[in-house]
Amino acid sequence: MTALKAGARLKDEATGVEAIVVRVTPESSIELRPGGPAALGKRYTCGGCEAQVLIAKAGAAEPVCHGEPMPLAQAKPLPSSD
Repeated sequence: MTALKAGARLKDEATGVEAIVVRVTPESSIELRPGGPAALGKRYTCGGCEAQVLIAKAGAAEPVCHGEPMPLAQAKPLPSSD
């Protein structure tokens, strides 16, 4: 398997889900696996290596890194304007 780079596109042929790699590290092993729902426009982040993917086409597949499903990335809180 070739090394992934930021901007690379992943596609699961079985479900049609497409994702764009946003952040990748040398130890990342990102792939799409049929199973859970992938939400359009959402980012998923690996808890171990901080790799990140953005879902470009939704469907019934989930992003996986290190053999574990990647959780949905949480939005960073905005600073208060007080």
